[in-house]
Parts: sequence; structure tokens; C-alpha cells
Amino acid sequence: INAGSGPLYVVDGLPIDNSTVIGGTGQEIAATRSPRNPISFLNPADIASVEVLKDASASAIYGARGANGVVLITTKSGQSGQLKVDYSGQIGINVVHNELDLLNAQQYFEGINQLIEDGVEGTWPMVEAFEGNGTDWQDVIFQDALTQNHNISVSGGDKATSYLISANYNSEDGLIENTSLERYTLRLNLDRTSDKFNVGVNITTSYIKDNFVPNGFDVNLRGGAINAARQWDPTFPIRNDDGSFFVTGLYDIDNPEAIITGNHIDGNRYRTLGTAYAEYFLLPELSAKVRAGIDVLSEDKTAYKDRTTVIGNSLNGVATAYNANRSNYLIEGTLNYTKEFGEHNLTALAGVTTQEFINRSSSQEGTNFTTDATLADNFALADPLTLQNSSGKNKNRLLSYLARVNYTYLDKYLFTASFRADGSSRFGDGNKYGYFPSLSVGWLLDQESFMSQSDVFSTLKLRASWGQTGNDRIGNYEYLPTFSGGANRTSYVLDDQLAIAFNPQRIANPDLKWETTSQIDIGVDFALFGNRISGSFDWYRKTTTDMLLNLAVPRETGFGSIRTNAGEIQNSGIEVFFNTVNYASGDFKWESDINFYTLDNEVIDLAGTDSLINESIAISNGSFALTAEGQPLRSFYGYEVTGIWQEGDDFDVIDNDVQPGDFKFRDINNDGTINSEDRTIIGNSFPDFSWGFGNTLSYKGLSLYVFFRGVHGVDMLNANLMEQYFPNRAGARVNRFSEPFLNRWTPDNPTNEQPSYLGFSRQAAQSVNSRTVVDASYVKLQTVRLAYNLPQTVLPKFVRSFELSLTGINLITFSDYDGFDPALNSDGSTNFRIDWNTYPSATSYILGLNVGF
Repeated sequence: INAGSGPLYVVDGLPIDNSTVIGGTGQEIAATRSPRNPISFLNPADIASVEVLKDASASAIYGARGANGVVLITTKSGQSGQLKVDYSGQIGINVVHNELDLLNAQQYFEGINQLIEDGVEGTWPMVEAFEGNGTDWQDVIFQDALTQNHNISVSGGDKATSYLISANYNSEDGLIENTSLERYTLRLNLDRTSDKFNVGVNITTSYIKDNFVPNGFDVNLRGGAINAARQWDPTFPIRNDDGSFFVTGLYDIDNPEAIITGNHIDGNRYRTLGTAYAEYFLLPELSAKVRAGIDVLSEDKTAYKDRTTVIGNSLNGVATAYNANRSNYLIEGTLNYTKEFGEHNLTALAGVTTQEFINRSSSQEGTNFTTDATLADNFALADPLTLQNSSGKNKNRLLSYLARVNYTYLDKYLFTASFRADGSSRFGDGNKYGYFPSLSVGWLLDQESFMSQSDVFSTLKLRASWGQTGNDRIGNYEYLPTFSGGANRTSYVLDDQLAIAFNPQRIANPDLKWETTSQIDIGVDFALFGNRISGSFDWYRKTTTDMLLNLAVPRETGFGSIRTNAGEIQNSGIEVFFNTVNYASGDFKWESDINFYTLDNEVIDLAGTDSLINESIAISNGSFALTAEGQPLRSFYGYEVTGIWQEGDDFDVIDNDVQPGDFKFRDINNDGTINSEDRTIIGNSFPDFSWGFGNTLSYKGLSLYVFFRGVHGVDMLNANLMEQYFPNRAGARVNRFSEPFLNRWTPDNPTNEQPSYLGFSRQAAQSVNSRTVVDASYVKLQTVRLAYNLPQTVLPKFVRSFELSLTGINLITFSDYDGFDPALNSDGSTNFRIDWNTYPSATSYILGLNVGF
């Protein structure tokens, strides 16, 4: 509920930390809740395989951080043989997958003026006549974005040595003007083997340069470019006759174009990740292996609002500069034993590993600059009285002991057991260690004599596993009574001197310990009719206890909550996978992959707390995520709309101020008043089921891949829709979604679906309701790839392979959802879905070339 819920990423044996290094976005720039892709520093062409460990038996060997699954990424290595040179390149274009369906200038002119004539609340000037077609603000901020990617690698080796060296350049323009990303990557993989000794090294270094614009989780002047484009009056021009940006006093939202050009936000990210290992065979069946790893990340970011923006003009320039770095060091030693004796096969591993994470950060803020010319690169030009500085350092460490045994009898009875003891510096004395065992068994039925005559099954395996994994993903030092301070927080003037104070940061809990997840998985793997049909079926159940939960405490303590171990939550579901060879004759083959999966989430226990209500955004008038026993985590908690008040209704049945055309809400407790006591669960973020369907058709050198995916029975808070029903301080003059607005309630159109939009503040407290929490189910044509490999007979001798491809990604979405894309989530969390100021998804068209020499 409160501790981290993302998977552990392991790159070439090194578990990496993907937490945010720079958390701030800049003074007067709202933060985003969408984190960076955790493996964005890697060149995709360098990845040899991605393996996802989900069941506890597989992930338990990673113990402390395996509770949410493990993603194992292995990079490519060289192969013995002659020198090989490979080039792959792509060039493409990204376009906004689906723009918001807003009122155009003429619809806005007529519709908003009609609202004002009908008596909309507030005092609003009429929309003035305009020339031309007005301004489509989405067209102003969005662009067709060019992308290019180039990768070259050199590999080779002999019987003892293999190597691979690669270089990559990737460039992507953003879908919003003045946004872009550039990545440079270098990689070296080197391995040497002998009868007694194996050594190897893997090193990746990357540099990423970003250009951003504000697009935060906020309203008004802090809402960002997409927020402004969604709400600004389409009859307004971009600029005045003198070339300056057009501004309005109607609402506190900056000109969308000024947001793009007047905010200068740049980031630089340097990351080097490397592992080295040495393995020595003490005996043919016994080896000792040592692995060392390092992951060093350095990042800087500057943000400056110049005087062409409303805030920048009022403060004469606003600047922020961040610097941060994180170091991750790993040392691991293991003993490996492998032995075959008769009908028995035994593999055993035992080891110890330690890992340390060190974080350092600093920031500087200032306003009232002499000039905009130097942006955030010269704080000496800021008013010294506005300068604020901060810095910090923290670290945490893990020490773990692990053991695993794999045993096979008669090549058909399989047994695996593992045990791991994890120690974390995030817990106090006596609780630092958690102990995580796992067991799994398998039975290859197809190897049994009674199956030998079967013409149906070519593979049939039953398996079951149980295991425990842990979670320590909380902040550092929470078991200690730490303090925070600095002039930015609390300061006093004592005896005419500025005194900087320290404040207690939390209520310490020295009894904090590991959160534990127990998981059981039962599955079957099969192949039928000579492998024409193959697949697997899994049922799983995960139960998390001793959750690292923030429990409320009386405000008299000076704090709102205390971190403690309490409560229980459960996840269960099924996963089904099929591969079918539908047709295979001569040079033509048609193959399909189908997967289907469910996830049922339920809060079992909250340690005596009836419920937790949290999560809010600036336009929600309170929290709206309910965590309660017997319900899914963070269920949407709001009001159920039963229709629209009509002119002939009996308004005496309710005490609230409502008018014809207002939403009609269900009175849960039948007390005649709609208030917070009438909230109920109106949805949740967990789909009923999801699926994928891929088809590969090939004929000689030509291949076609088509992939669909679907998500069904999932809900989303459409906060963009909520903001147009209840438009905060921006009031009647903001733009609206066209379909609901053009079909709004009027005396001549007494619809029971859409409100009148006349009294938006009367029901603002009920803004989270069953019309703003909506179904976000969808089916996507996700990928289509057409490729052609030229036959070797037409290639020059020095060319090993030559492939041309054309790929389309995120091509078509079938959904009733009113937004950019129902698959998006601006909250950044996989278990709570909000669409608000969300960056749009792209439809990509990519031309590719792969050549091997």
C-alpha cells in the first residue's frame, strides 16, 4: 500500500536502483507523477533477452527485492568465430495518437455565449466575434516528431575469448514543441574461458540529454502546456499585433505557446553500469565465483521561466538548478556445485552478497534576475535575498546470505529449494534481517511409461511452487527520530540574528521490520500434436503481511501518520498462454501467440483501521481513494450519478441547492442531504482481464507480424473531464469536450445524461462521481511489422544479411474513452489510474534497416 511496488531490474547480474534521483521539477513548475522508463539508459539493440520472474520460487533467490517480481536483462555477448560487424538503423515519425475532441472556435463562440445568456454562475464577458478559424491550441503545442536510431556493433572471438563492442545514437523529438531526447551509448562485453578459470566484464556508459516543457499535475498557471491547450479560449490569437504573447485576465492560465517557448528546462543524465566476474573451478563439479558491480548515475537539471510567461514576468525570472548523483556498489561471492550420479542430477549454490546505495543532491533557487539572457546558468544575476540552497546525502546497505538446491530424478521429477537471509540498514537493531524460503516441484508426465503411447501430448509438465519474498522499499532512517531543517523550512530572528531551526521529521518506530509476501503458484506446461499447439496455465495467489503501512495518528502528536508493520493484502489470478502453428506448408507458415491473464486484488486486514482515504489532486475537493477491508486497493470513492434533475422533479426531497440540469446523486443514507456520507465505491483500477494476440506470417524472406492487445473492466478517473464539468477558478470561459457539451441539458433538450454546465460550483464537492470515474477498457492494434530479408544469393559475399522493415506501433484504439488514450496513466502508478494533463501517446511509423557484414 505504501512501500514500493515496482519490480526489481537486474542487468547482467547487477540489481539496479531506479528510484528518482532528482525529485524536483523547478520553482513554480508543478511536479509530474510519471517516472522515467527504468531501462531508458540501455540501447535496445544490446539486449539479448528479457526474462520475467513472477513466481516466488524463481524470484526468491533475489529475496529482499523480489516481492514484486524480477526482470532479468541479459545483454549480447560476442561469439567465437570470424569478426562480425552489424548495423541497424531506424528513422521514423511519431504523431499524436488521438487528440482531445474539444470545441472549435465557432462551437465555443456559440456555446459559451449561450451559457452566459442562460445565466451561468459568475460574471463573464461574452465571447467576442473573431476572424478566420480561430486557434486550435492543440495544433499549436503538438508536433509531428522525427525519430532516428543508429546502432553499430563489432563482435568476434576465438575458442577462449569472445567480445562485443557497440555504439548507439538515438534522437527523438517530443510530441510537444521544444521537447526532445538524445541518447549516446557505448557498450563492451568481454569474456574469456578456460578449463579452470573464467573471467568477464560488461560495461555500459550512456549520456541522455533532455529538453522539457512544464506539464505538471496541477491547475492554473502551474498546470502546464497540455492543461492550457485543453482550456484556453479557441477564439483568442497566439500573439498580439506587436508580436507579444496574447494574455487574458479571464483565468489564471498562461498562453500555451508562451509556456512552450518561455520555459527553459534542460537535463543531462550520465550513467555508467558495469559488472566483472571471475570463476575458478576447484574441482570439475565445484567452482567459486566472485562478481563485483558498480552503477554510477549523475544528473543535473536547470529550469528557468522567462519574462514572456505570466509567472516569469511577475517575478522577473524564476530559476532552479539541481544536481544529484547515486552510486550503487555490489560484491557477491558464490560456490556452485553440479553433479550427476546415476539417475540423479544435483545443482547447488551458496553465497553472500552485499550492496550499498549512496545518494547526494543539491539545489538552488532564485528570482528577480537582472536579465533573461543567461537563463539558469548565472545565479549571481538573481536578487541575493531570494536565493535558497539545499543539499543532502543518504545511504542504505543490504547484506544477504543465499542458498539454492536443484535436484532431478530420472529426468522427470524436479525439486528446487532456496533460502535467503536479507539484512537491510532501513530497519533497526533486532529487525534488520528477514528470512525468505521457497520450494518448487515439477513432474514431467510425458516421460512416464503410461504416456509413451499417447499421440496427443509431446510435452506435459505439472508444477507447483511456494515461497516468500520481502520488501524494504521505504525511506532511509525511518526507525530513527531524525530531524530536518534549513532556512527554507523554519527560521527565526532571535536577538536580531537569523536562527535556523531543526524540526522533528517523523515519529520514529524502532520496531520496523520486513514486509513479507507469500506466494503459491500451480501450473501446467503442455505441447500437443507434435508441438502444433503449446502453452501453459498458471494460477497464483500472493499474500502480503506486515505491510510497511502509514497508519494515522492523532494530530496532537504533530504528525499525521506513523510508519508501522500492519495489515494484509492479497493478489490472485490466472495466466494462460497458447502458441499455435495454424498452417505450415512449404515456404509458408502462420503462427499465433495468445495470452490471457487476470488479477484480483483484495485488502484483507488494516490492523483495526476501518479504512484509509487518500490520493487527491488540486481539483478534487478532497481525497478519493478508499482502501478498505474486503475491497480492491485504492478503490475510487465518490458519488453515484443517477441522472439529471429535470424541471418537473420534486426538489423538496433534498436539502442541497440544486437546479434543473444539475447532476442527480444517489442519497446513500436517505437523510435528504448529499454530503460525504453518501460516497460509495464507484470503480477500481484493476482490470477484470487482459489479453494479447499476436500473429506471424512468413513466406520465404518475407514476414508479417500483427499484434493486438486488450484490457477490459478497468476504471479511470478522467480528471480532464472532471475539470470541464467543474472548472475550478477558470469558470465558464474555459474550453470543453465537444460531445458532452454540445449534448448538454437545456429546457429544449432535457437529457438525462449531461448536465447544463450552468452551476458548476454548486456540486463541485461531488466532482469525483460515476460520470468522471469512467470505463477505460480498450482493444488496440498495437504493432504491425512487415520485413523482408534479401536472399543470400543476391547479396555480395561480404554482406552476411540484409533486412528492410516497416513498423507501425499503437496504430488503432477501439474504446469509448474520452481522452488521449485509455492505456495512459498520469499518476504513474500501476494500481491507481488518473488521466489529468496526461502526455499523449504516439502512433509511430518506423522504417528500419539491418545489415550484417
